[in-house]
Amino acid sequence: MKKIVILSMLVATFCLVAQPIMACTYREPTYPYDYGWKAGDCTMVYDSAEANSTQLYTLNPDHTYQLNSEYSERWGRNARCDEIQFHVDHNTPISVLSAWLDEVEKERYKNLAATRYNGNTVSTSRHEWYLIQDGVAHRIYDWLTASSWGLLIWDRITIPLRYTGDFYNSATFGDPLDFNDGPYADKIRAIWKEKDRDYSSLPTRLSDEISDFTPGSYFHAFEDCQYGSGYAGGGGAMFNLLDWDWMLTNPGCPFAD
Repeated sequence: MKKIVILSMLVATFCLVAQPIMACTYREPTYPYDYGWKAGDCTMVYDSAEANSTQLYTLNPDHTYQLNSEYSERWGRNARCDEIQFHVDHNTPISVLSAWLDEVEKERYKNLAATRYNGNTVSTSRHEWYLIQDGVAHRIYDWLTASSWGLLIWDRITIPLRYTGDFYNSATFGDPLDFNDGPYADKIRAIWKEKDRDYSSLPTRLSDEISDFTPGSYFHAFEDCQYGSGYAGGGGAMFNLLDWDWMLTNPGCPFAD
């Protein structure tokens, strides 16, 4: 209790000089142990001299924690310490920050080439998966095509539900990815149709994923005739975002060549 009284007196004295309102409004955090005195990746400190690239100065931890939560919810990442510090120093209301984050994010879809999405894959709440290449979104319909292009669904960036409409209304869409155009198409075809089980020429992570889907694994992607709900990932992103009808053409299946 004595420490709290002393700290309050120090804060009152410090606030006699010109300082940002938020930094001078000390409030005991409501749920300090829920976030371990951190806002995202930044440790919150009560001494302005300790602020740096990993620590931010605040006297209102709850509000500071919420500032980062807005970045996380709307942009899918934690705010940098300097970003949060700016909003703390300028006493930015949460509603103002939310509106600004929304505006910036919606503008990004109009020029994907200049965003973090370019060169990556994104998924939407409409259960669709795209590769963003030179600012153009190309649909990825199935796992075979993704594999031929060396793409892993676990690396995708998810477009937040609140922005789904903005993405479809503003982004530029091109032709879907073609299996045969992928740099690993010949190898994936050999694995699929010719039972080639040497994955050494594939990127390590792609090789590991394919190994999980072949004989000896729980999911026999190249032997079974349909995707089963009991497979690892069944009902999740791996199932929902992709078309598995190609399994009907596996050797020995109804529509095999």
